[in-house]
Amino acid sequence: MADKIPEIIGKYKIMGLVAKGGMGAVYKAVHPSLKRLVIIKKLTIRNNATVKERFKREAQILLDMQSPYIVHLFDYFVEGSSHYIVEEYVDGLSLAQLLEKQVSLGVELSLLVFLDACLALKFAHARGIVHRDIKPGNILISKRAEVKLADFGIASSESGDVLPLSNSSGEVTNLDNNLTQSGVTLGTPAYMSPEQITDSRSVDKRADIYSMGVMLYEMLTGTKPFPSNISMETLDKIKKGKYINPRKLDKSIPPILCRMIKKMLKAKPERRFQSIDSVIKIVKKFLSKYDTHTIRIALAQSIISKKQFTLPVFEKKNQKIKKIIFIASSILLFSILFIYSGKKGYIHKTILSPWYSAVVLKMDMPATTSIDSDLPVRSFFFIDDGDKIPEVNNSRRVFFETNEKKLGVKEYSTYPVYLKDGKYRVKIAVGPYIMWRSLYVNGKDVNIKVDGLHDWKRNIKVHLNSYDILTGKDLSELTKFYLSYKGRWVLFDEIPLEDLKSGGVWRFMAKSEGFKDAVYSLILDWYQDELFLSIGLEPIIKIQ
Repeated sequence: MADKIPEIIGKYKIMGLVAKGGMGAVYKAVHPSLKRLVIIKKLTIRNNATVKERFKREAQILLDMQSPYIVHLFDYFVEGSSHYIVEEYVDGLSLAQLLEKQVSLGVELSLLVFLDACLALKFAHARGIVHRDIKPGNILISKRAEVKLADFGIASSESGDVLPLSNSSGEVTNLDNNLTQSGVTLGTPAYMSPEQITDSRSVDKRADIYSMGVMLYEMLTGTKPFPSNISMETLDKIKKGKYINPRKLDKSIPPILCRMIKKMLKAKPERRFQSIDSVIKIVKKFLSKYDTHTIRIALAQSIISKKQFTLPVFEKKNQKIKKIIFIASSILLFSILFIYSGKKGYIHKTILSPWYSAVVLKMDMPATTSIDSDLPVRSFFFIDDGDKIPEVNNSRRVFFETNEKKLGVKEYSTYPVYLKDGKYRVKIAVGPYIMWRSLYVNGKDVNIKVDGLHDWKRNIKVHLNSYDILTGKDLSELTKFYLSYKGRWVLFDEIPLEDLKSGGVWRFMAKSEGFKDAVYSLILDWYQDELFLSIGLEPIIKIQ
């Protein structure tokens, strides 16, 4: 007599039995708070602590695998002598069931499913988890065309630790401690890499990449690259990589995918792709030519259809639009380059050189000047036409420092302005200063030296105060201020006002009883005429 199906397990209402094995069962149930269908895996075993611990560790691992491409784990609990794992219910078909109905999926549909499975593996590999049982039966596809990787029952960490065991059919595999020893074979033979066939414990993420290559081959061609039974003859073919090229079975399969599969199925792990990221990059580039939303709709239709679904022809994105975009971009780029070339004068120096002359302005200023940040210096050109002086288009220039070395001064220059023959006026703005001069162009390049500011100095005002740097107390009345003047420290109040000129380095010193002396060195540029200096003094702490 068959065992009675329980109505409730834990907090979950049981809807039916999915499968049953020697050591457990799989139930379809309803999550009480989420009001959604779930799958409950049951493990019933009394005397094998190892299997129990692995079952529990499986739950712990999967609880961290929060990816839209991996079947979600909701719960793990123990009730009586049984252990339970509660997983997401995927309403649809496994890839194995879809292939049984469709035989093959065509290039675009295959790659869409394959890409999502690759993204699931990327998530797992990033956390050091090797799945070790990649196959169509463990790829679940919902009626909304969501692709999810399932069954981490024989997964391992890349360090070689074996994770707990269960599978979607409801059978909980009865494996003992020998599972962690070398020489044990775990997985599905038709999809296993050579090293996994020899010793499952030693494999790393490259074994999953091999299995993905086998699965893609099957999706594209409807057959596996190697026989399912592992005989010595089959193992020899696997190690030598002898299989029928996919294009010999279906000429519509692009060569780039054949090359990718070939590298994924290399017998030696070091010759395969070393990361699933490399595979993802190739597939994404291929699919970028198509509307993946349309492909996903077709995938959903193939899942829902009870009979074999006739796959549509997926056309590449409109090439005409790409051409229009390319032409528009080219025109825009050409326009930008033309405008840039015009501003830099490249066109005037070449094509228009018979009609235009180059005008360059140069100016010496004190070596302390920093026009890049403190003092903007610009020039403006105008046509000298009596009362009307319209500005010349694209003629504004900013002065820049040249490499010319001169004692005590810096030389600044402008990039050339190209002008037709005629009379012009030039305005030069140096901070608060404005200079004008006339200019005549007559078929020759012109270099104008602008003088008047290289030795300019201004009378300045100085405001000095001091304070306790710890308390903020004003110490100005108790402080003596000195200035380094003609090679010695002189009280600031004793220095003649007419000697206080801008330009050069100034050194101040503040002295106050009970505080450490403070010295300030600073540059006063030639165009700066008022200084506010607040000096913080540090108290002298006497040791008792």
